[in-house]
Amino acid sequence: MRINSRALDRFDVVSWQRIAERVSEWTAPHSPVMAEIVASIQASAVDQMAGFMSMHDLAVTTTPVPDIGPIDVIWIRPQPSNGPDSQQVLIEHCPATGWDDRIMRPAPEAVSLFWRFAREKWGIEPARGRASKQ
Repeated sequence: MRINSRALDRFDVVSWQRIAERVSEWTAPHSPVMAEIVASIQASAVDQMAGFMSMHDLAVTTTPVPDIGPIDVIWIRPQPSNGPDSQQVLIEHCPATGWDDRIMRPAPEAVSLFWRFAREKWGIEPARGRASKQ
């Protein structure tokens, strides 16, 4: 599904360490895939990406982050489910201009899907051997 872009006007950067702590506190019990994505970013691209959490969702952008928008963002949004085995994850790219891209996949595919978006939208590759399923 494609819709008009909803890029952010402001991006309040939070350290990747703090994001990892929040994921552990807020989302890991019902969505362990978020911890996997954050760990993958920490291992590969902390100097190239910035992020923040919005309750259970993760917003990621490139660095340096502009002071004013629109700001190109990839959102990682776990979807409600009956259990971890049925978990779906929506990954959505909201560019500064153009159309949004949204793909929903089973949780085990989320890390590789995130890196596909990062590679296609921003040209950022994971460090070899550090991000799963690359």
